[in-house]
Amino acid sequence: MGTPFISLLEPTRLADYDRLKPHDQQPECAHIPKVFCDAMEVREAVFVREQGVPLEYEHDSDDARSCHWVMYASVNRTTQQQQHDPATGQVTQRKQTETDSVPIGTMRVVPFPHPPHPPHGGVYVDNELQNGRGASGGDSNSSSDGSAGSEDAKTKDGFHEQQAALQVGQDQETTYHDGKEPYVKIGRVAVVKDFRGHNVSAQLWRAARTWLEQNPSYFNPSVRELGLDQVGISGTDEIPEWKGLVCCHAQEQVVKVYERWGFKVDEKMGKWTEEGIPHVGMFMRVDVKKEKPIII
Repeated sequence: MGTPFISLLEPTRLADYDRLKPHDQQPECAHIPKVFCDAMEVREAVFVREQGVPLEYEHDSDDARSCHWVMYASVNRTTQQQQHDPATGQVTQRKQTETDSVPIGTMRVVPFPHPPHPPHGGVYVDNELQNGRGASGGDSNSSSDGSAGSEDAKTKDGFHEQQAALQVGQDQETTYHDGKEPYVKIGRVAVVKDFRGHNVSAQLWRAARTWLEQNPSYFNPSVRELGLDQVGISGTDEIPEWKGLVCCHAQEQVVKVYERWGFKVDEKMGKWTEEGIPHVGMFMRVDVKKEKPIII
């Protein structure tokens, strides 16, 4: 594996992405960013082919409003094997190779607001709770995050308008969440099989965490975006503000990975299943510094 590098894709328009088709069969008119297709390539390899999640459940409405990180590695491929003359043994065709950058891992960060915390014992299929409580909040396949049930955003402003349209309300209090504080979720953490054991996921989280710490107000909506100006509110006290709280809906089998990153299991969230895979809730808080106001 050559020197890896990581690309970031900020919230982007994905309205034309066909969730019934794999990443390499999307319509040409869809204009899907390459980084997102690369993220889906990894997710399809891990969640769809390895874990058996239906393809149509892999892409969800949170993808458009999320930030995605994709790690690439330079891989040397043989395009022509060396050939020899059978009579003399001399080389008649030299071995030919080429080096490609291929996606090997991905992660996304989903901004607030979020659906309610999954209930203990809940069963989710395609982000929908199946046991009659009528709420959604699970992530259908990965080790974290959830579905917000909204349309795709065209721009960052469009993303914030979409974000503001999501219903914000008080959630159940858990071990590490008071039910009110805004939090972001990491999720769709996946590394292709041949590259596991190289700390790929840890490097992705390090990149995402650094970005979050350096951009703490990125997801915070404004008075206008929340529509508060229409009701005569011009202050900032009523505006949700992210203060570093990060959630993860982790597959039970990889809890220890997240614990090494600093996440702690939220015992009050209990356990639930997403696409038949047991999950638990985890939280941590990253160090975000209050941004200084610009004085003109």
